[in-house]
Amino acid sequence: MALESIYLPLKHSHIMLVLVSIIFFSVRASAQLLQKQWQTKLAVKISAHSIDTLLLLTGLLLMLATAQYPIAQAWLSVKMLFLVGYIAFGIMTMKTPSVMKQRSYFAVTIVCALFMFTIARTHHPLGMFSLL
Repeated sequence: MALESIYLPLKHSHIMLVLVSIIFFSVRASAQLLQKQWQTKLAVKISAHSIDTLLLLTGLLLMLATAQYPIAQAWLSVKMLFLVGYIAFGIMTMKTPSVMKQRSYFAVTIVCALFMFTIARTHHPLGMFSLL
């Protein structure tokens, strides 16, 4: 089966995993801010990594199915930069001991996710700002 024929199921799976990943991260980060301990359990960490791995896999498969690559597509390059920011600030949110820094990192992580979403929707490097 060619990758083109599975485009829609891949796209829908990717979108679903985006939502699950952001919601799960938000719940875990909120628990971190409230100093709850359940988000440090191994099963929670494995679940988070599994969701994000599937998300990245569907993203890579979508890239191959559509033949749109970060170097050739400016919007995809910018989206990948925000992905790196989302991952880095998400890690810092979960690992820093300072509640004030956790809040700041959490906010930046969500902003990165919002920019990725608007960039993906508009296929423009400026995302929502391209509509101005």
